[in-house]
Amino acid sequence: MISSNVSFRLGRRTVLVLFLFALSIQAQRQRAPLPEPTYANVPYGDHPQQVIDFWQAEIGNRGPMVVYIHGGGFRGGSKDSVGAARVKYLTEKGIHMASVEYRLLGDAPFPAAHEDAVRAIQFLRSKALDWKINKNKIGAFGSSAGAQLVAYLAWHDDFANPDSEDLIARESSRLAAVAPLNCQSTMDLDWWVDNIPGYDDWHRQPDEDSSLSGITRLALIKEISIINHISSDDPPTFMIYNMKPDDQIPEDAHRAEGWKIHHVNFGIAMEEKLRRAGVEVTLKYPGINTRYESIEELFLDKLLWEGKREKFKAFEPARFEGTSGQTLRYQLLKPRDYNPRKDYPLVVFLHGSGGRGPANIRNLTDSSIPAQLASDEVYGKYNAFYLVPQCPGPNTWGQGDWMETRPQVRPSIQDTLYELIDETVESYSIDPRRLYVTGLSMGGFGTFSAVAARPNFWAAAAPVCGGWTPEDANRLAGVPMRIYHGDQDRAVDVQYSRDIYAAILATGASDLEYIEYPGVGHNSWLNAYWDESLWSWMFKQKR
Repeated sequence: MISSNVSFRLGRRTVLVLFLFALSIQAQRQRAPLPEPTYANVPYGDHPQQVIDFWQAEIGNRGPMVVYIHGGGFRGGSKDSVGAARVKYLTEKGIHMASVEYRLLGDAPFPAAHEDAVRAIQFLRSKALDWKINKNKIGAFGSSAGAQLVAYLAWHDDFANPDSEDLIARESSRLAAVAPLNCQSTMDLDWWVDNIPGYDDWHRQPDEDSSLSGITRLALIKEISIINHISSDDPPTFMIYNMKPDDQIPEDAHRAEGWKIHHVNFGIAMEEKLRRAGVEVTLKYPGINTRYESIEELFLDKLLWEGKREKFKAFEPARFEGTSGQTLRYQLLKPRDYNPRKDYPLVVFLHGSGGRGPANIRNLTDSSIPAQLASDEVYGKYNAFYLVPQCPGPNTWGQGDWMETRPQVRPSIQDTLYELIDETVESYSIDPRRLYVTGLSMGGFGTFSAVAARPNFWAAAAPVCGGWTPEDANRLAGVPMRIYHGDQDRAVDVQYSRDIYAAILATGASDLEYIEYPGVGHNSWLNAYWDESLWSWMFKQKR
């Protein structure tokens, strides 16, 4: 409960705040230089402190983002403290990074910092199209004061106002995952006195300058005490503290001050309330084993794996470098009880543009198809190799620019893809007469392109919501093929599939079928890959 006798001026300059500010300055002096932001000091408000740095990952499509909000006692700190290694690691994994500056207590009283955090997230969401951000996959972390701000975003009711004339204010302020580090649960200092070892007196004292009434002041304290906002719809939370619950107070006075205000008892109180609300929560401190060892693991799991890593545990990740120096990461699902003295089929699945990236994860999670490949309905019935490569962010599968409308055509990775396929066939007991290729959207185009490049290589092909130039009809005609498309597709015109089907059919091709789904949009793969007849047809084909 919030004490009824709390009365102090929020934001008072104190020895404790100066101590935290000194720590932040020391950390700034010691940190490695940050990578150059893609966009630096972008304003999200009128105040000089209301700026954002943004680092864009090379993923070729909208991707997840992690936002950092710095600590410093609400009186110091800098967005530059985000950490060079962390920015580099997350962007290399295909996660955008942003770091937020906000108004400090020297600039404006509470709750200015909290309002800025809300506005910053809404502003970033408003940039989703230009900066290629997936609005539904935004996480955040921060330490101390920054931890309070990211938890405020994660646990508070959504600040989105869909009726606002301000388009930015219409955006959501909520998060998909949050990592508050060394976080204080409440601004009720009576609770601190009762629950934090060695905290015997308020570090903020009553002040004669009372611009707020007692009731208004209590309401403000309640609002910015993050534990009050915990509810059942809050996102997965990972908290870290640097001491055990039974650790002794440090003898050094300066260390003791920081130790008290970052005590794990704050985390224990929040963990208890989060668990009671049914929220997924992990609390880490020295000496215990937890689900995550770092905040990077949290964000990879929730934003890239989408919490579904277990579904893909049978896939084996690997990396291939082609003769040109191009690199392809890939996932390989091997046959159950693989016997090198037997020959197995190989299915190559080419993902759509949303699966591009550097981390060898989005190729599995961007659509539900790899999970379907690993299911009992497919993998359990058709014992084969399933190869799922990942196209790098700037590239595409298909070779040729006939349908590209962009000013700069994306370079093809097809030659390296074929080198990977050849090495896979040579490295395992794979039957060269039973090689199958399929893909959706960008991968549907890639499927046509792969067959056109090597018409005598494949036993069957199944392009979904793709298309190809009718000029290659004769090269495609010799490969058994099923073409799938939805007639309401607004991303890839269904006419592409109709035209290439008609062109192949005109050559006299015999093993050709076109399936068009009425009323279905771009996601026709949900119809095609769940159709058992596709798999039974495919695995009957031999070259």
